[in-house]
Amino acid sequence: MQNSRSWLAAVAAVAFVTTGCDSDEAPDAKKVADIAASRSAETLRGVSSSMKTVSGLSTLNGLDDAMALFGAGFEGVPLPALPTGDEGKVLSALFDADEVDAQADELERFLRERVFTEANVESTEDNATVFRLKGEQICTDGRERADADCVRFVDDAQLRVRATNLGDNSLELELLIGANRAEPLALRFLPKAVSLVVDLGGLKGAVEQLDAEAAGFLPKVMVGQVELKATKEGESHWIVSASILDALRLELALEGSTFAFSSARAAPLVAFEADGQAKRARFSLDLNTTEVRLPYTGLAPSLRGKDWTVSLAGISYSVEATENQTDFVVKNLGLGDAQTHVSLGNDKLFALDLNEQSGRHFDVTLTRGADGAPLLKVQPEFDLVTRFYLAPLRRTPRRRSPRRMRTRPIGCVSAGAQGDRACAQRPPTAPRASRAACRW
Repeated sequence: MQNSRSWLAAVAAVAFVTTGCDSDEAPDAKKVADIAASRSAETLRGVSSSMKTVSGLSTLNGLDDAMALFGAGFEGVPLPALPTGDEGKVLSALFDADEVDAQADELERFLRERVFTEANVESTEDNATVFRLKGEQICTDGRERADADCVRFVDDAQLRVRATNLGDNSLELELLIGANRAEPLALRFLPKAVSLVVDLGGLKGAVEQLDAEAAGFLPKVMVGQVELKATKEGESHWIVSASILDALRLELALEGSTFAFSSARAAPLVAFEADGQAKRARFSLDLNTTEVRLPYTGLAPSLRGKDWTVSLAGISYSVEATENQTDFVVKNLGLGDAQTHVSLGNDKLFALDLNEQSGRHFDVTLTRGADGAPLLKVQPEFDLVTRFYLAPLRRTPRRRSPRRMRTRPIGCVSAGAQGDRACAQRPPTAPRASRAACRW
């Protein structure tokens, strides 16, 4: 018995050491080709099959009608355009199994025979292998002569791919550009997912090396990372998502000022889930705090040199559809977890609060009544309050605010399934602000 235990311990130790060392070794060309080619083809086939199944759901037609009704009342909310009717048939045709199989086979062959070959290996460094891409190889599929301009561009760009072993049959492929080896993007093959990560700083560095003149038109500041990912949850069950991995920040120099854009981390930002076996589709959006800053270009002397700032606290919602579903729920609909506002310089001119006292989000159920008329049910409530702060615009004597901008606010209250409205004047809640409120 003691010998058996010793033998089992030895096997476990060997297995542990072998597994632990797997990610420390540089992958050879065959391993890189096998992982990159097979996983790319699998992802293409799987996502296409799932999309083909869900695009044929009859329920999407009813959901599209309901979403159109909802969108008519909330034009500022970006609702997804669902593939229904003729559009659904066209989308389904795009994912024809035979055509997708042919494309996947061609992709596999190209990666194995023209990219990740032993002849293209330039060096190995620790747990990574570097491939030098040659124009004569990647500018053609091997059936026709390579285009001369393409060959010249690829060779001048000094394109390389660094394949890093992540262990557990996982791999990261980083595109390297130019003599400085700028790293604009990386393709990652993980156990359940394939993701493409774009680094804005690396992209700017790549353009600067490839075309200095074109780089002059790029923002002076480009920071952040975005990701496109396909995750396999099961057979015919995939999730395609896009994320902001690192906060985005762009700054473009203008004459005497700067245009700036920023958006906080959001993972995922958008996601589309397609479950072919369950015949279920789900879409979600979750944008975090996003700001745009641009210079004031009006004629008022006292306002010159100031910047407009539009700060959106976020946008979120999710909607799901399954076969034979009759009621639909738009969940977690909101404008972020804070106030949305517009400012000029340090002065806030406009503010918007959605459900400030009830979690800043709400759910909407889209259904139909006994007479077939569409109905909207809101939980816990819909309470939208807008405030206007106009005093800063009156500081310039030559451009007084119009009188109509200083009238007493009107509050609107809607109630009942038919949306009967009752409107009554109410005093402003702050001395410098006009306040309008609408509640459902």
